[in-house]
Amino acid sequence: MNALDAALELLVPRQTPVVHVHGDRPASGTAIPLLARGEQLVLIDGRRLSARRLRRLAQDAGLVVDRELVVLPGLNAPAFVVEDGVESMGWFCNAFATVPPGRAQGSFLITAATRLARHRPLVGWLGRLVPGRMVIARRP
Repeated sequence: MNALDAALELLVPRQTPVVHVHGDRPASGTAIPLLARGEQLVLIDGRRLSARRLRRLAQDAGLVVDRELVVLPGLNAPAFVVEDGVESMGWFCNAFATVPPGRAQGSFLITAATRLARHRPLVGWLGRLVPGRMVIARRP
């Protein structure tokens, strides 16, 4: 079980539909299932800058966004799921973000990025740049 599966198991009921988003609008081929009032849905996107895209898709489908989460380092190899907020992303950068073991090439850039991400103004942008995002929405 990876971090994404574990997070889904903790955050939403087991039967909650999970939709992998590949387009911008409902007409793009992303099938949004019909939900009863109060039912939840999870939208997942593995592309960079997907925060606005997922919020717009939820809004177009008549859903209310309850939570926005970042999947780190991305959907291909999810290790952490973090709430997309300055406090939680800042805590993650201070507590966990580091150069992966055995990584020599590019370690200077990774170290610089993790140190920069610890500054409050920059933490807000980190979640938007990561290529893995999950939105939990519900039918009002």
